[in-house]
Amino acid sequence: MQDKTIGLIGGIGWASTLEYYRLINEMLVARIGPAHSARILLVSIDQADFVAHAAQADSHAIEQFLIGEGRRLQGMGADFFLLCANGAHRFAPAIVPRIGLPFISIVEETAKTVRQSGLRTVGLLGVKQTMAGSFYHQALEQLGIATVTPDAADQDILHDIIYTELVQNIFTDASRKIFLDVIEKLRLQGAQGVILGCTEIPLLIRQGDVDVPLFNTTAIHCEAAVAFALAS
Repeated sequence: MQDKTIGLIGGIGWASTLEYYRLINEMLVARIGPAHSARILLVSIDQADFVAHAAQADSHAIEQFLIGEGRRLQGMGADFFLLCANGAHRFAPAIVPRIGLPFISIVEETAKTVRQSGLRTVGLLGVKQTMAGSFYHQALEQLGIATVTPDAADQDILHDIIYTELVQNIFTDASRKIFLDVIEKLRLQGAQGVILGCTEIPLLIRQGDVDVPLFNTTAIHCEAAVAFALAS
């Protein structure tokens, strides 16, 4: 039985938050049977609000915004929480201690999954703040895993596709080809696998599209959430 209620901070974007709800329920049913569904509390924020707060020079604005949403989940009765976006995890060190709930990190869970795979070098895709930032690189480096990322021009292209298409639930063959071309470049740079470090990317790119292992961060995060919810 599910002993803990899952809290989700989603809406950034809504398409991948929908995927969280589907995957968590499917994974829970696979574990405890079809008569069940997951106990989930969702705070779905307006992506425009998130972007506006994150764009301010003072990081206090976005931190306070996310802390407020996390405390809403706490007040609603969530036993732990997830941020349903990779890029938002750059704020986790500042916000998690001030929310007062256990936190399942997509970064830490993905890094552990990569380590378990035995791969030593992985590519990283996502929004620019994820690819150019340090939070994923550091988590992987601590486990002895090297990270390669697209060049600055490709980062700009992927970032634009994510924000103008994927978060709006728009998926095109042209954009898929761009992502696949970048993955091939990462492979040529030594990547043995690729982290899909944006929760919308797995809606566009599937394992069958490429020959290297892909790490679906959305699925990894949901698996960890279900395991924690069921743990006694």
